[in-house]
Amino acid sequence: MSQLQTTNQKLKELFRKSIDSIVGIARFKLVRYEPYKDYRNYIPFQSTLKAATEAGLSVGDYIDSYTNVKGTTQKTLIHMKELGVFDDRIERFCEIGPGTGRYLEKVIQISQPDYCEIYETAKDWEAWLVQKYNVIAQPADGTSLAKTPSNSIDLIQAHKVLSGQPTLVICSYLGEMTRVVRERGKVVFDVVTEDCMDDETLHKWWASGWGYQHYPCMMPKRFVIDFFKKRNFSLGGSFILPMKPGKTECFVFIKAK
Repeated sequence: MSQLQTTNQKLKELFRKSIDSIVGIARFKLVRYEPYKDYRNYIPFQSTLKAATEAGLSVGDYIDSYTNVKGTTQKTLIHMKELGVFDDRIERFCEIGPGTGRYLEKVIQISQPDYCEIYETAKDWEAWLVQKYNVIAQPADGTSLAKTPSNSIDLIQAHKVLSGQPTLVICSYLGEMTRVVRERGKVVFDVVTEDCMDDETLHKWWASGWGYQHYPCMMPKRFVIDFFKKRNFSLGGSFILPMKPGKTECFVFIKAK
């Protein structure tokens, strides 16, 4: 290291210590800002509640109106209805990663289930959802549905969750979904497939500065369909949804008798 580099390094260290001593007096801590470092808590709790209240909207409607692409939640529910998700009585319902509850809220309104459970890693949102919707919060380990008995759920869903998980975690959750659903039960989730990663979309991802952590993690469509077919499920259908700066594909699978 040259003398100039050594001098610069010493000056940077002196400056850092000076700043630390100043903010220390004020009882602040100087840290490096790392946005979205933990995807489990990427939607801030207090500020989102405040903004929704000021806008005169439910949290779910606020998120749908002011984040990502407006109307995506309602569009998802319309497609789910068209593919028969709500044709049969839903007595027991489970959602993985409900977050702010925007999909949870709509499904509860439509189906009025007798029992509803969630697996949510963000503890502030989890507590709020329990209070708001009277749901059961199961311990979330980030890979399984360990507290849910096999063949016990009529509808399980995961929206805008799996696309940010590593491949093996996605597969673990898909396997758990097939385990917990009853005969004629429905599984609804979205992942980023090859149909969501055309050249135009790929360039949008590059221009965006890329995602964060594992997001977006691409999962081959053929693999997904074969995975469920091997476990006695039929494909009810799929549809593409916007997920800035790209797209995601939502699947509906039905468990055979």
